[in-house]
Parts: sequence; C-alpha cells; structure tokens
Amino acid sequence: MNFDAARLIQEINDCRRRAEELTSGLTAEQLTRRPLPDKWSIAECLSHLNMTAATVQAFMCKAIERGRQEKRFGDGPFYIGPKGRLLVWIAEPPPKFRLPAPWKIRPPAQIADPHMVLTDFLKAQDEWERQINAAEGLDLARIKIGPPTSPFRARLAAAFPWMMAHQRRHLLQAENVKRQLQSTAGRAVHA
Repeated sequence: MNFDAARLIQEINDCRRRAEELTSGLTAEQLTRRPLPDKWSIAECLSHLNMTAATVQAFMCKAIERGRQEKRFGDGPFYIGPKGRLLVWIAEPPPKFRLPAPWKIRPPAQIADPHMVLTDFLKAQDEWERQINAAEGLDLARIKIGPPTSPFRARLAAAFPWMMAHQRRHLLQAENVKRQLQSTAGRAVHA
C-alpha cells in the first residue's frame, strides 16, 4: 500500500460528511447517551477522535518540519511499510479486536458542550488536509513520526492512512450507537 494524497483527501471529506450526518438533529442528551454503561456515546467517539487528532497532528507537524530542515525530499510513490500496513489493518473497521485507548486520548467523563465535538472534529479534518498539503514534496517513507521508543512510531507515509482508518473505525462505532439508540427509542414508542 502506498501513500495516496488524493485518496486521503477523499476520505477526509467522507469523514466530514459522515460526522455531520451522524450528529444532525441530535440533542446534547442524545449525543452523550451511552448504549451501555461500558460503551462510548456518540460524543465520546468524536471526542476521542479529536483528542487523537490533536496528539498525532502535533507529532506530524514536528515530523514535517524536521523533514524540511533535513531536506528529506522525494517524489514517491511512498510505501507505508509493514508496520504501517499493520497499524492500518488494526485500525480499519470492522474491529478485529478491542484495544483500550491510552489515557491521553480517552474521552473525558463529562463533555461540557456535546455540540462542540462536531465543530472540533471538522477543524481536525481541516488540519489533516493542511498537513497532507504541507507534506507534499517530502520523502514520506524516510520521515518518522512519534517518539523513538513508541510502538506506534511509523513512517509519515503510514500515519495519514492509519489515522483515516482510525476515524472510520470510530465513526462506524458512533453510527452503531445512533442505530442502537434509535432502535431502543422505536421499541419504547411501540410498547
């Protein structure tokens, strides 16, 4: 699998559309209602994506800047590498197994304004797109993101598709929550 900027931009736009459809017309209570006590709400899914974006985008900004300073330029195509393929496979829906979110990117216990999670999500999508454009001309296979000791350290070429797969995973999770809540509400009306 190679890095494909045009495809990633399409995926970002699809994520924007899905998140807008997902939250359209929902109240704050509906956004924060959990289908089960140990499952995330729609707002928690989006909050997790926002927190993940903020963390990973900071690493990516540093990597892009470092790549420019070190003059690591290249034309591609850029292979995401075996570790990148594994990270994308793990993140891609449907989930193959469940991994607990690291504490730094777990949604907060209380979301002050559930409607802001969509606004923040859309801003994160703008930043993903900006970073894809900022990385243009760099050798994305030779630039690494993340701390050297992190098990998630990967090629910059892999980070973008990995994060898009991660978004698809949690958008699907949030869409399933919405379906469950609608199904429960429908049964309550007919009871």
